[in-house]
Amino acid sequence: MAEWKPVWIARSDGEHEIKTKKNGRELNAPTSAQLDRNSGENDYYELLDIDDPVAIEWKRILGGMLHREQKGPTDQIWILVDFPENYRLYKRFKDKKESKSRTSDLLKQAKADGKDGNKSEDFYLYGYPLGHKKRFKSAVDFFPHLLWLAQGTSNQRTDCECKQCSPEWVQNVSTLPGKSGFVPKSEPTALPKDVPAVLRDRVTPQVVIKQRSISQDSNKLSKTIPKSQPPAPKVPPSATKVPVPAPAAKAVPPAPKMTSAPSKAASQPANTSAVRTPVAIPTLIAPTPLASAKSLEQGQDAQYRKYIYRPGELTWFNRGSAWGLSVIIKRDLFKDGRMLDRPRYLVQPLSHPFNHPATKIIDSEDDLRPWLAWSAPGPTHQSLATSGLTYKDIDWKAVLAGRYGAGDAEVDGSIYAAKMIDDSFTLIDPLSNNTTTTGERSYNGIYFGGEKFWVGEPVRLRVGNGHDIMIVHQIFEKLKQNSTSTTSASVHVVGDVYRYSTIPYTVGQEPAENPNLPMRVRQDLNYRNRVSIASKRLISYWQIIQAASRLGITDVKGRWYESSILLPILHGAGPYQQDVQRGEISDVGTWINGRGDANSAPAKAGKRCTDRLEALAAAVPVATKVSRGLDGPAEENVFPAPNSSSMQPAVTMAAQPGADLIAQSSAQGSGGQGQQVQGVTDGDIEQFMDLDRMEEGFTQNFVGGQF
Repeated sequence: MAEWKPVWIARSDGEHEIKTKKNGRELNAPTSAQLDRNSGENDYYELLDIDDPVAIEWKRILGGMLHREQKGPTDQIWILVDFPENYRLYKRFKDKKESKSRTSDLLKQAKADGKDGNKSEDFYLYGYPLGHKKRFKSAVDFFPHLLWLAQGTSNQRTDCECKQCSPEWVQNVSTLPGKSGFVPKSEPTALPKDVPAVLRDRVTPQVVIKQRSISQDSNKLSKTIPKSQPPAPKVPPSATKVPVPAPAAKAVPPAPKMTSAPSKAASQPANTSAVRTPVAIPTLIAPTPLASAKSLEQGQDAQYRKYIYRPGELTWFNRGSAWGLSVIIKRDLFKDGRMLDRPRYLVQPLSHPFNHPATKIIDSEDDLRPWLAWSAPGPTHQSLATSGLTYKDIDWKAVLAGRYGAGDAEVDGSIYAAKMIDDSFTLIDPLSNNTTTTGERSYNGIYFGGEKFWVGEPVRLRVGNGHDIMIVHQIFEKLKQNSTSTTSASVHVVGDVYRYSTIPYTVGQEPAENPNLPMRVRQDLNYRNRVSIASKRLISYWQIIQAASRLGITDVKGRWYESSILLPILHGAGPYQQDVQRGEISDVGTWINGRGDANSAPAKAGKRCTDRLEALAAAVPVATKVSRGLDGPAEENVFPAPNSSSMQPAVTMAAQPGADLIAQSSAQGSGGQGQQVQGVTDGDIEQFMDLDRMEEGFTQNFVGGQF
């Protein structure tokens, strides 16, 4: 029986951004208008996930054609793990019926199969370096270009036989002597010097990037690949009239490429006489073993389905008729009506320095959202939006006195406080090593913007295809030469980089479980595989891309969350169950922003704080204490009684004049019906996720980075 063999094309000429004379730099993808369902619901584009059934079929076709051309082993069936870097597949949905007259529709006979002939779905592969107008319309259309990349014997695009690289008359000539020396008048810019032999078997992977991206140090990553963007979900028209938390249309930051040190075989000149022969394969990349937890809290956070949120983290919380911003002060477990352990949290709402709402107990994780799940709207005081001031710069007494016009100081205080916290980081739990002799000091964890993560945990990266994760094995600061000051030290993470890959399921040929992945990652993967195998006969695995990779903290988006846990909350119970029935559990990371995006500064390390309270500053009461959980004294974890005087009802921001922080909750994980406010249906989380409309309406100032 033939065996599925995932393969990887390591060379790519794809570009995520292109430079134009008219608009400067722009995304090499469908335009924002084409991605916007609201501007034309009958003709729009959306980005497909790498594990979408259509994307998998394209990769199967391309892998099969490569197997044929490269004369692969007869007992193998090749399938691409992913498209070459910066190439992305989009679906175009078009309903031609809307553009026709009713008379023509009535005269047209219905199809015998009952399908609507007016509706069509087409698929296009974007990423070709000469712009989005040069796209590939099918896997067969793209294959000649893929083969040219895989062979690695030439960097002249005129040697490629695809429709985009070669003139039409060249394609019609079966043999063209001296073709490699022919230079047409409108020849595209040549690639860099030869990068040999880029076809790699994914069982023993190695990523070889074009020379302009290869660093002298395999741990240093060049900054060229921006993150991918999720498809733009449909947003009700009413959502554009009300400022609500929604992911921002982030300015695409430069992000590093991952490279592995080239093998000896890769450094030798390519043999042009053996064009169709796969290259010798390097040794297998060995994952780094997981270290045991060094603290009780670290071990607790490593458990699957125990707590989503952690003390000191920034969250959105449900205030009843509106959502607010808060910090988790403490957490514990309580027995519900069925005597099952359930998590609860004590949150402190954020505000300006002169008034702080009381703490609130949240006993359902459906009433919380990660800070990065939504984006804050603009301030209610319009003059603040154009001031360029930060939380600490604003004269809050003047705001309260009305000198900044009408608005809600508490709402604006929470918005600016959240952005201030997002711009901070704090290294925690220093380990016992010497910074005097090595210039480096390791830590067991970090408060990273609004989140907290530990060594041994997965984080989302801005590297590669935008879905890659790193299992962190070291967090350390590196002092500047001849300096003992930590204020100017650079902070890095070291770990193994993984990519989510999907292949057809064959009984007895399942990918082996990787014991070096954290339990949370393995449990989530097992759940997603049970769903996809049952519905689509597909199985996924986390494929190691690079071991012991070293990145700066600006290359980290934030914490990784389990799709099996967070998606039902963000997406809503009903839509999530429909996805489960279809076998389509997407990556929850596509629903979440990255740290630094709130301040339009993802490439900025941010302000280093000595402890978490310094990062929270005056946005919380002076007496606030963030619990250390199991690592601290028991009294830190005691919750106030629900009827305690310290538990006053929270002020509902929506009820105050000028308060625009109205954000309806998504459908609760329990499946309960939500409320409706100002025509926005509770449960339609997609209204917060329209990345392509963020340059309009209430988020215009926020996206522009004016404050």
